[in-house]
Amino acid sequence: MKNALEGAVRSIHRELRTRQPEFCACAHCEDDVLALALNQVKPRYVSEHTSLGTVVTGVHLSYDQMRAELTVVVFDAMRRVARSPRHTTGGVAATTS
Repeated sequence: MKNALEGAVRSIHRELRTRQPEFCACAHCEDDVLALALNQVKPRYVSEHTSLGTVVTGVHLSYDQMRAELTVVVFDAMRRVARSPRHTTGGVAATTS
C-alpha cells in the first residue's frame, strides 16, 4: 500500500526546485518539504498490486486544479523549510521573506 500523492508531490517539488534555485536542495531539506506537504493533503492510498487504483488516481492527478493545489502546498512547505532549515552545514540555506 502506498500514498499515490507522494509521487506527485515529489515531481512538483523537483519542478519547483528547478525554477527556484534559491531553495536548499540538500536531502534533509527535501525530506522536510515532502513531509510538510504530504501532511497538508488528504492521502490517497492505493494497493501496489492493483493497477486500477493507480490508474484512477493518476487520471485524477492529471487535472489542472489538483496539480495547482499541490503546487501551492509544496511551495508553501519549501518556504517554511527555508525559514527554518534543519540541515547540516553542507546544505545551502536560502533566506526568503
